[in-house]
Amino acid sequence: MKRKLIIVLIAWILFLLQTTVFGRMEFLAAKPNLLLILTVAIGFMQGKSEGLLTGFLCGILIDLFYGDMLGFYALLYMLAGYFSGRFAQIYFDEDVKIPLILTVVTDLILNSVVYVAGFLLRGRIGFFGYLRGIIFPEIVCTALFTIFLYRLFYKINHSLVEKEKKGQQSLWIKG
Repeated sequence: MKRKLIIVLIAWILFLLQTTVFGRMEFLAAKPNLLLILTVAIGFMQGKSEGLLTGFLCGILIDLFYGDMLGFYALLYMLAGYFSGRFAQIYFDEDVKIPLILTVVTDLILNSVVYVAGFLLRGRIGFFGYLRGIIFPEIVCTALFTIFLYRLFYKINHSLVEKEKKGQQSLWIKG
């Protein structure tokens, strides 16, 4: 339970950072998608159901504050968390390569779906301009932040899981 509350707190902090601080930084070509990094990391470390729940939480935050359709981002982030959770069996401790690849792929898919739903269906066809001007800079920025944030999320998750395991052990077993 404590781990889930900490994930909610981290998601809220990342949401605030993503929408306020990183939105105002002029030197960044794009904003990093911190909530996607969290969703992919939790899905990869904890499995499909945790990734699904984390994705819902992150997506609903975006929907409530910035979305045009309630549930659109929640669904996309849930799918990203579930997809990342499918790779939980090949979870390597601090290796950042697989989460980095998962983050890049899910960011590309997520932004492509946003383009189709938000622009293509409204008659705006300039996909390559959107790809070059929005998607690629965001993917690069998100990938760079993934390298650092995944290790932080790993350490937090590892310490919380260890505390949960210690709390579940019986006094009879410790003896």
